[in-house]
Amino acid sequence: SLGSVAMGSKCCKCCGSKADAKTPDLQQDIVPPHHHSEVAFSYDDDAETSKAVAQPAQAEQDTADSGSGGMTSATAAETQSVRTDFRISLGAVMPDFECRTTSGTFMFHEYLQQQGSHGWTMLFSHPADFTPVCTTEIGACHVLLDEFKKRGVQLIGLSCDSVENHKAWTKDVLAFKEASEYADLGFPLIADEKRTIASMLGMLDPLEVDDITKMPKPARALFLIGPDKRNWLTILYPASTGRNFAEIFRAIDSLYLCACVEVGTPAHWHPGDHVVPNLRLSPEAAQAIGKAQQKQLPSGKRYLRHIPQPDCKTGQPLRHGKDIKVSNASFRVKLGAKFPDFACWSTMGGESRFHKLLDDHQEKWTVLIYWTGDFEPVATTELMACHQMVPDLQKRGASLLGLSCDSLQSHQTWSKDALSLLGKENEQLGFNLIADAAQEIAFELGLLGPGIPHKETSTARGLFILGADKTIRLSMLYPQTTGYNFFEVLRVLDGLILSQEFQLATPVNWQPGDQVIVDPAVTTDYAAHRFKGLEVSPVPSGKQYLRWVNCPTQDWQEQSPSLPPPTTLGADEAIIAPGAEISPPVQNKGDSIFCGC
Repeated sequence: SLGSVAMGSKCCKCCGSKADAKTPDLQQDIVPPHHHSEVAFSYDDDAETSKAVAQPAQAEQDTADSGSGGMTSATAAETQSVRTDFRISLGAVMPDFECRTTSGTFMFHEYLQQQGSHGWTMLFSHPADFTPVCTTEIGACHVLLDEFKKRGVQLIGLSCDSVENHKAWTKDVLAFKEASEYADLGFPLIADEKRTIASMLGMLDPLEVDDITKMPKPARALFLIGPDKRNWLTILYPASTGRNFAEIFRAIDSLYLCACVEVGTPAHWHPGDHVVPNLRLSPEAAQAIGKAQQKQLPSGKRYLRHIPQPDCKTGQPLRHGKDIKVSNASFRVKLGAKFPDFACWSTMGGESRFHKLLDDHQEKWTVLIYWTGDFEPVATTELMACHQMVPDLQKRGASLLGLSCDSLQSHQTWSKDALSLLGKENEQLGFNLIADAAQEIAFELGLLGPGIPHKETSTARGLFILGADKTIRLSMLYPQTTGYNFFEVLRVLDGLILSQEFQLATPVNWQPGDQVIVDPAVTTDYAAHRFKGLEVSPVPSGKQYLRWVNCPTQDWQEQSPSLPPPTTLGADEAIIAPGAEISPPVQNKGDSIFCGC
């Protein structure tokens, strides 16, 4: 089941410990409050981020119950006007709206229902037609259609141009991918010239502005939507950074496995690696799935078991997520939104405010990861990986912050467990952990919806990259059962640095050292003077927007990453070599869904 993973607004002093100003009471248990009068959140003056928007939970349920059968265009227009308060969150029902596409006009929910009870729909957005990064992504999706179909995923794209432009652009896309034998793309593209849908779904990025219209460009939003019409996974990439479909396939494989079997997949998991049984499973139930091995930990807690990956046949009906109440907090997760300030206690900083913690690190970038609680099996493997990633972030001028819904004392005990698994019992955790045992930060940021009595009822998690101006530049909302891939976080961070420092963009599936794309705002003459290896890809439209140059070398790219894949769950040696994007193909018998790509 899925819980709320939105982002919301203000908060109280919610370090997880009621305390005097100097000494927190680390033993205090606090019941999650609803809203208190002592508000310690502050906001940017921008009307977009400071305006409080209430969204009744009943509207969410009404949309789910009504379906889309027989809905007229007038009804669709009403739906769009009603659902302008849609909040990006895991478990939220996607709104219904009219789709004018390259494959005809239909309602969005009608398209979702084509999947029946056993498949997903991937909705992914693009800033505009005839733009370089978008062209590489749309082309990649076309040639990877068979891989998506193996995983029971249908695609639908969105770009802020007309249907006529989409069809003309398709010719460029297919020619670039040397697939001109196809007359059309293998999936529909939604036309959204007025940015109505992009705005409704929270896709616009105010930090990426169109040079001609001066309007915000849509982010590279990706929603993975289940047969229950609920959002199971969301990634918001900046417009200058191409997606990585190896990571998306990895996440889809994890989601399918965890929807069929009561397991979770650790950080950096790839098909064939060991998995972790859900905490609520009894030892007998876990053994029924596979031979479970228990990790011995300094805390004495018995929460980290692992088993060989169970086989999972294709076409199984997926469990539906539970009804959730979507947050009505002011702050919303979207690119360009300034992260709010709040009072907090942390393992290294004591009592402080969130913005001061960011300023104290004096870095250009901050990676912030949120967990629902300590001593969770998947979260523990992520904590281990985060500790290993700290040197890689420091080389890039970035810092790391964690936030979890437990107390400072709990954080310290949990950290010792993670370090012991790494064989580093005598070290301190390499980054700061914010305490939120009262769950007030999570409630007021919208990570836990209103009325949810306890963090254990939610699978809300989030990973964000913040710029020096404290705005969100990347957002990854994965369910609690799917561990993050921190190599992907480093890859996106490298792309952000290239965009900020060189006005370069990264194509689909880009890895450091690959060719990069010249930003459309940069003239060809300037690019030829500034960079090496300028090439222009010819396309049928005659437009010269696919301009490639050699990637400028950064110091850290010539060094091996400090972040190795975890070797502690089920293997004495790493299954993937450091820096590898996807593990070698795993041979599975029968019609197993898992395959290498």
